Amino acid sequence: MDLHHLQTFRHVARVLNFTRAAEDLSLSQSAVSRHIEALEAEFGLELFARSGRGVALTEAGLRLLDYADRIVRLSEEARRALGELKDLESGRLALGASTTPGNYVLGPVVARYQERYPGIDLRVEVRDTQSVLRRLEKGALDLAVVAGPVDQPGLQAEPCVGDELLLVAAPHHPLARRGTIRLQDLAGTRLFLREPGSNTRQAVEAHFRARGVPLGPTSELGSTEAIKRAVGAAGGVAFLSRYAVAADLAAGTLVALDGPDSRIPRQFVLAYLKGGRRPPAALAFAALLRKMRPALERATEPGGATEPLPGAGPARRAGCGEPATPA
Repeated sequence: MDLHHLQTFRHVARVLNFTRAAEDLSLSQSAVSRHIEALEAEFGLELFARSGRGVALTEAGLRLLDYADRIVRLSEEARRALGELKDLESGRLALGASTTPGNYVLGPVVARYQERYPGIDLRVEVRDTQSVLRRLEKGALDLAVVAGPVDQPGLQAEPCVGDELLLVAAPHHPLARRGTIRLQDLAGTRLFLREPGSNTRQAVEAHFRARGVPLGPTSELGSTEAIKRAVGAAGGVAFLSRYAVAADLAAGTLVALDGPDSRIPRQFVLAYLKGGRRPPAALAFAALLRKMRPALERATEPGGATEPLPGAGPARRAGCGEPATPA
């Protein structure tokens, strides 16, 4: 279906006069007729009923007009959005991130984005998952990167970076000297958990429920860094993102315990309002994140390098160098 033919059809349908349509479109009347005839031949239906008194839309023409309006409108929106995306000389982007992707994953993406689009005022809010999603629903954020899944009916999400939670302990913890660990082996061992509202905590609790294993003694700490310090002191164990512990595992200050229950796979997702028009700055960030996904995931493999994102609290520019505190 030729878009130019559809545009001609729409105009003829509006004025119901081939001669006037040709004048308005700066085309010859024969060219207008050829465009309409091409569409009629393609669909095998007459679009206009012609008579000595003029023309009128047939039932097929009325139906096509509705689709043509939507097609042309979407085409114009796409042209406008891509034109804005091509320049991106100015604008702002409000990005939300839950604490793990905000602190340990997005740093290289933010740095590359600001190099590529220095005129964009990028601000990153790092909070717990539920707080970020509430902000997104209210329209205070353009995009959010959180651990999935996202169940809010007004939001849409697409996987963007793979992750897994690893069961970690201090090298000198008694469990670190055992070969294979099952959840049942954690009975009596203190498990450090994040605060309510954290996806990491929800994933860990669901992991225990799915295997019918009750939680033993637990302690709640409000940040991943606080949990790592507590675990490093041999005070217990924790399930933490491989991005959060990659540097610690490489340095030998923490070890990953092995066993069939010691890993919890999950996905970080890119979330946005369902049905909303995302600004060009947001589309550019999403495209860059997709492009950088393989490098981000390789960074936590043995021999890889991580580049943590300094905390960016609410309404602060990313990379301000302060540790993030979840709300």
